[in-house]
Order: sequence, then structure tokens, then C-alpha cells
Amino acid sequence: MKRLILAAAIYTITAASSTYAHHSHPLTYDWCKAVTIEGKVEKVEFKEPHSLISLRLDNGTLWTVDWNPLGLLKNSGRLDPAQQALVFGARIAVTGAPIRTLAELRQSFPDYNTEPNPNTIDPALMRRVDSSWSWKVNDSLPGPDSGLCQVFTARTGGAKE
Repeated sequence: MKRLILAAAIYTITAASSTYAHHSHPLTYDWCKAVTIEGKVEKVEFKEPHSLISLRLDNGTLWTVDWNPLGLLKNSGRLDPAQQALVFGARIAVTGAPIRTLAELRQSFPDYNTEPNPNTIDPALMRRVDSSWSWKVNDSLPGPDSGLCQVFTARTGGAKE
């Protein structure tokens, strides 16, 4: 019985730490800054571990919106409305946190070597411009007072960027 409890504890700690490493949003995205972009949906990939939305801005710049996983969208009942709203050419506005630079990422992940796409955003709020659909992660939008910014600030010893 003790072995079973020990095995369960080790599994829980391992799973929690790998989940944190994968979903360490305040370390990967700069939740101390807010970015709002608006453009037309070019492509949507509903998949695991993250759904991706390609958004073409009016100036021609292509952005990637790094969104919720397929399973979470299904389980929350948000998949069908999202699939209907996020069609090719639909105009959407996204407010979220921009991805950090390679130098910033290496502060938390020293072995990280891939140059991130600077046009990547972790969304907090998305909406169709025609107001027919919207999605919001919670009431905390990016910025110095957001909870994830505070997590990052605490993690890095108070150094806001």
C-alpha cells in the first residue's frame, strides 16, 4: 500500500511539473504587456496541445494566435461556436500577451534555442468585429496588474520588463 501511495505521489508531482513547464504562460508570454491586433482569419487548426489561428492584419502581417487545446474547447462547449465564427475571412480582434524574445525565454529556459515568431500572441480576449461571437479567458487582461504578470514578477524577483 505504501508503494502505491508513493507511486501516486511521484506521478502527481511529475505530471504537475511537466504541465507547469509546458503551460508556463507568464514565462513564455509577456503578460505585463498588452497587444491588440485585428485582421482576417486565414487559417484555424483546432488541435492538441494548442489550437492555432492564423490572422492576417490589414498591413499584410501574419500573426499566430496560440489558443486553447481542442479537448478543452470540446469539453467546455465552445468548439462548435468557435468553428462557426472563426471561418476563413472572418474579421476578428484579439487582445493578449505577446511572446517573449529568445533572450527573455532563455532567462527561464536556458536550453531554449528556437527563435520565437515575434508575431505570436496568447489571447485573453477574442471577438468577431461584427459582434456575433466572443471568447474571454477571464477578467484579467494583459498588463501590469494582471495575475499572470504578477506571477512572472514574483518568479523573477520583481523585475518587470
